Amino acid sequence: MGPNAAQTDRQEIILTAAFTAFATYGFRRTTMDDIARASGLSRTALYLHFRNKEDLFRHMTRAFFDSVNHEVKQILGAPPDDPVATLTAVLRAKDGKIMDVVLGTPHGAELMDAGTSIAGDIAAEGEAAIQAQVAEWIAGRSVPAGLGTPDALAAALIAAVKGLKSGSPTLAEYRAAQATLASVFGRAISV
Repeated sequence: MGPNAAQTDRQEIILTAAFTAFATYGFRRTTMDDIARASGLSRTALYLHFRNKEDLFRHMTRAFFDSVNHEVKQILGAPPDDPVATLTAVLRAKDGKIMDVVLGTPHGAELMDAGTSIAGDIAAEGEAAIQAQVAEWIAGRSVPAGLGTPDALAAALIAAVKGLKSGSPTLAEYRAAQATLASVFGRAISV
């Protein structure tokens, strides 16, 4: 394993430790000391990888969306399947483990706010990439006339998912609403 691989592995350990700390204590209360301890590093060593909590949070967000976009590409690139099942898988992949944490911790709203204020540009870029993949997938299907363009349909789907996040107090309710949304969109484009 070369030095770059070791550094990448160390950064993944740090990002995982940071995610756990943010979920446990909230963004504001988490300190770089908390993250250093959880990742098995000294604070000085942690600062060799990340300038501060905000820098770490931005890297964590980018890594999350890189992973999600890869997973969405795999789902949409699989052999043709039931559109409802495909969209359900895409919407679940889009959230990764984030919604489990956001809706399962008292710090969820704070983490969503931090995501918007600290890494909103990265999240917007990541969601745009997901939306583009979904639009391309829809374009490859026979969409009924008058339903809208693939870009418009993908944009509506992504916007609707954002709305579900703010209106779902529990993970089970959120997942149920997500499944309903995938069902409506999937059935509409497979008519």
